[in-house]
Amino acid sequence: MKNFNKYLKNVYQKVLDYLSQKNSWKFLGLVSFIESIFFPIPPDIILIPMIMANRKKIIFLVYITTFFSVTGGIFGYLIGFYFWDLISPQLYEWLPELNRYFSEFKTKFNEIGWLIILLGGFTPFPFKVITISCGIMQVNLFLFILFSFLSRGLRFALIGILMYRFGLRIKKMVEEYLMILTILVLFIIVLYFVFS
Repeated sequence: MKNFNKYLKNVYQKVLDYLSQKNSWKFLGLVSFIESIFFPIPPDIILIPMIMANRKKIIFLVYITTFFSVTGGIFGYLIGFYFWDLISPQLYEWLPELNRYFSEFKTKFNEIGWLIILLGGFTPFPFKVITISCGIMQVNLFLFILFSFLSRGLRFALIGILMYRFGLRIKKMVEEYLMILTILVLFIIVLYFVFS
């Protein structure tokens, strides 16, 4: 058990070292971009350790995450707008849950309109569902971009503020309870894929 804990700490330190490198923001940008289209893991999981690795870059990292998340969202919107009729049969075959997400989104959007984009960009609800759905429903692109920037910007800014305020305490806690947290995160990921 001690060897495993030592191994985890070694991996953790290497991840922090990588994420503190000068060009690691490009990886954050890539994850933020593709998460808005198809990637199942939110960019928060990369943003938080990057802030832990270098607290001086909080504003820059929040900006990168927001910008690329919204840019990916625009790409997802365009997929929905231009290509949905061509790709939907294949997508429903690969991702059967997408049909359920889209139906739920359409019902909710008709009920509460733009609030769904604000909430969807801020909450854990899959942002990719919102981006593609807005394209399919031909939502006003300018308003879609505006509300996406507001919601994603607020979400990632909140993470930045919390990490700035409590980051050193969180980092110490993570380092002290690394093995327990790793098991917990793996358990949450498994639950996400089983029940999503």
